[in-house]
Amino acid sequence: MKSRPDEILKDVPAAIRRAMLEDAPQLEPGAAQVMGRFWSAVRAGKGSLAMPPTEAYRDAAASESTFRCLLRALARYAPHVSTALAKVVSAEWYARRPKPAAKVAPTVETTIGAAWPETWRRMKSDLDDARIKASSRQRYIASIDRCATIVAEGLASDVHGFVAACELSEAFLFHPDPERRVKPVSAANYLDGLIALGAKGGVANESLTAMRVISRDLRDQAELAEKNKYERLSRLMERGGYAHVADRIRELRERAHALPAHSAARRRCMQQAVVCAVIMNKPPRKGDLVSWRFGHQIVREVDGTWRAEWPQEKTRAETETGAIWPEICDTIDEWILDGRPDRLVHFRYQELVGSNWLSLDHSQPYRNLPTELTKAAIGVPSHDLRTLAADYMRRHDPARAADVIATHLGHGTRKAGKAYRAECEGAAGEAIWQVARKTIAAQSKNQSASARLGPARRICSFATVSA
Repeated sequence: MKSRPDEILKDVPAAIRRAMLEDAPQLEPGAAQVMGRFWSAVRAGKGSLAMPPTEAYRDAAASESTFRCLLRALARYAPHVSTALAKVVSAEWYARRPKPAAKVAPTVETTIGAAWPETWRRMKSDLDDARIKASSRQRYIASIDRCATIVAEGLASDVHGFVAACELSEAFLFHPDPERRVKPVSAANYLDGLIALGAKGGVANESLTAMRVISRDLRDQAELAEKNKYERLSRLMERGGYAHVADRIRELRERAHALPAHSAARRRCMQQAVVCAVIMNKPPRKGDLVSWRFGHQIVREVDGTWRAEWPQEKTRAETETGAIWPEICDTIDEWILDGRPDRLVHFRYQELVGSNWLSLDHSQPYRNLPTELTKAAIGVPSHDLRTLAADYMRRHDPARAADVIATHLGHGTRKAGKAYRAECEGAAGEAIWQVARKTIAAQSKNQSASARLGPARRICSFATVSA
């Protein structure tokens, strides 16, 4: 005898159960069963309803497809529940996937739409009937194939919209397999193929517009990457300099809040935000930045203040940030919580002591990660932010900027900051000359006025002085 939905969902929290029962006709096949098993496991293990334990995910799903179904159901009907601990199980399933023996070029017949999600396959006929060039259609299909592969791996949603575009772009740029990462312009092309499918298949214009925002952002990144350092910095200054960086940090945090706690895209957004924030406070070299460990080079005090102190790889000299700005401390807290409730921040820090601050485990990331993160966030490599900091100081106080820059950037010798010092001396000289020009102009104006005085006025002036 088939169980009723309310019986299957008896252990599900009331608000979530009510939302699922109201949406019963639209429930994904198997969603009710896996949600029922999941919440029964949570209650049996006396786990937190706000942040279910890892074991509940393992107990509820015996296959990866069922596990992914559970995550989709939680994201839809229980967005307030933290799924941060699902990351561990997701990584386990990903590791179990069979590795391809060899890369074989598939035939056209086996690839056209065969691996697409069901909703995309239903739209394919509309794309086939569209009045576009055959070459354009072929290019769109190849791009959609790339997107479908990412969706099949569980790294992105198959629903057209902002979240799917964000997750797809993150997966293309920062795929777990480094060999499968692509440049921003390629990622934009792949997204454009999916957007074309949605446009021909009747997807709402609002969803497609949101996807185009991500595509344009990717193309902006590609354009900036082609410029040299000073052109990049010039454009960054035109956008507002540090004000633009601060805005991007806010946008990345807001985007992360809109994504599920278990999402790889959410972690990448926060990783970009926290690296940009820390570099704004004081810009370390990327080789130093990737080596920091909690409780060693970067420390959280009891009152929530973060500090960093480290030996520089290049100069061997010690340097420090001092007390990091409160706003940036908040961003670091949010990063280490990784989707967990705020109240767990002290416990989470103690749990992470000894771990790398960027990977949140004991592995150290590759050296170029900070550059990849800042490029994705603001369009410039991390080292450019060191130059940006120097430029701000030079403009603020050119007479003393050279020594301040040397301390702030951790230069070991005067020679190391020779270029910055030359710019500061030039700026200081220019400032002195501007003052001198104003003085000369004022004196010249006074002399001219005196020369224009008539003889009678000069005699009156002389008489007044004599008296």
